[in-house]
Amino acid sequence: MVELFTMKRILIDSGSSVDILYKHAFDQLRIAVDQLKPVKTPLVGFAGEMVHPLGSIDLSVVVGTAPRQTQVQMTFLVVDTPSPYNAIIGRPRLNLMEAIVSTRHLLMKFPITFGVGEARGDQQVSRQCYKSAIMDRGKDKVLPIANVELRGDVEPKRPQPVEDVVQVPLEEGNSERVFQVGSQLGEVEKGELITFLQNNRDLFVWSAEEVPRISQDVMVHKLSVDPARPPTKKKKRNFVPELQ
Repeated sequence: MVELFTMKRILIDSGSSVDILYKHAFDQLRIAVDQLKPVKTPLVGFAGEMVHPLGSIDLSVVVGTAPRQTQVQMTFLVVDTPSPYNAIIGRPRLNLMEAIVSTRHLLMKFPITFGVGEARGDQQVSRQCYKSAIMDRGKDKVLPIANVELRGDVEPKRPQPVEDVVQVPLEEGNSERVFQVGSQLGEVEKGELITFLQNNRDLFVWSAEEVPRISQDVMVHKLSVDPARPPTKKKKRNFVPELQ
């Protein structure tokens, strides 16, 4: 069991999709490295930075201070990068705890068996961490502290055609509906391919309305809004240059 919230420098980040434990804090817990479970998918930051975790570890964590505390099971990804924080608590765990976070008051509240538990931050430590994070942004191998995601679909850039393509209209006189064929095809093969595609143009669809026997309730996304209420424009938010 780790009393994580009795430690300082814990970041509550609702933009993070994972819980992160930094290597320097992991070493202080004196847990053997061989207890880490392998993790093959990388972490991707808000600006596209990619970091590969050392592994994952399941820890029983005490959140808050007695008597307004709770004990939860968390799975942390251990990351070996410089950071002013010891750990990051992300959105999934906050949702499971049903936690409400106030950044203004540096306070997090959550339901417990008898009442409401809370975990309070330290204003001075928070400012020190923010200052350190700003100063470290120009250094190498620093994982940004905002909007971290565990990405299993990270792939190289989408492959491009090995040859130039020629756009051919599906119907004569309609330049909006076109398909592409390779420019290096022989004239006979190209002509046969174009004729085949044009003869089977009824198999191509260009809008949801052209797909028969499929309910639009399944294939069309709609916003659940009240048509009786006028739209509301949110006030523009201006950030200081450091946050931008």
